[in-house]
Amino acid sequence: MPAETAALIEEFIARTKALDGREVREREAWNTEAAPDAIRHFAYGTDDDNPLWLDPAYAARTPHGGLLAPPAFLVSVLYPILHGAPMAAPLSSLIGGVEFEWRRRIRAGEKLKAASVQKESYVKANKAGRKLIFVVSECTYRNQADEVVATGTGTMIRTLQEGTALLYERPIKKYGEEEMARIAAAYKGERRTGASRLCAEDVKAGDALPPMVRGPLTIGDMVAWNAGNGPSYKAGRRGWLDLEKAPHNAVPIPPIGIQVKNSQQHEDFHLAAQRGMPGPFDNGVMRFAWVSPFVTNWMGDEGFLKKLYVQVRRPMIYGDTVWYSGKVTAKDEVARTVTVEITGLNQEGEQATAGSAVVELPRRSG
Repeated sequence: MPAETAALIEEFIARTKALDGREVREREAWNTEAAPDAIRHFAYGTDDDNPLWLDPAYAARTPHGGLLAPPAFLVSVLYPILHGAPMAAPLSSLIGGVEFEWRRRIRAGEKLKAASVQKESYVKANKAGRKLIFVVSECTYRNQADEVVATGTGTMIRTLQEGTALLYERPIKKYGEEEMARIAAAYKGERRTGASRLCAEDVKAGDALPPMVRGPLTIGDMVAWNAGNGPSYKAGRRGWLDLEKAPHNAVPIPPIGIQVKNSQQHEDFHLAAQRGMPGPFDNGVMRFAWVSPFVTNWMGDEGFLKKLYVQVRRPMIYGDTVWYSGKVTAKDEVARTVTVEITGLNQEGEQATAGSAVVELPRRSG
């Protein structure tokens, strides 16, 4: 590593460490109210068609008496990831994991606000001796009564970007008729408990959740995610000026010779040519938001998602598919909560996602 690059990275580490314990705001709020339109945009953007979020007539017939927002909707109020000190160090970004703990449901019409703190930062070395810089953020989300709705923790991993070398490279998957028929069958077979009521008495350790598949990923998925979560970049002159203020968000597009916002790289023309990408196609927050329906579909209208942790084990690139499975691993009879272990395997059979959830269920007699 050139001495100049090494010095830049050391400066980044020192300046990032100085932010530990401080409130940091990298992005403006996309949503400040759980308005029905905002809920609908987010639900569609995360491939979640639960009528509890989308159908006012259906939601009015539930014990909630009206529309709720998906638990993960809060990431569109404030993105729960911080990147460290904003400086032009040649570092790539990977989200390692996202974890939320909810205290209350989010009802349509509620006003929402959030604050983010850089909780800590630290450095590790991988097997090759390359430094990995971890930035841990903590977000607190509140409603109009200043009540805490949830807290969210995200882990960002920054590492050296070596020129135009790809962080992750393998052939893009091309699906045959038999494979697409299997995916289509999984789409059509997706089940939701809904108003049928899943009660604490109905669940025991070892029970399996209905499987879910998401993918193959396309540019359309990224466009829908940005619409639901809030665009993370501006185009043209405004985008260029933004990158001057936050150069840690810039990545090079080699065929053009320019730098763009890291979210924009995925929509560049070289993607369609199957060149591969400087970074993964999705990110950890997107993965978190896509996994949450796997749990909320299973728990039913009266269940309450208390905790969800999603860890990225393998990056997902253009064309990837993930098959999700889950198993109940523990049950607390007194608290009426169950713990669920979540696993996502990609089309290569690799574990792409790991995670866990804690769900509170109603009593049959209650």
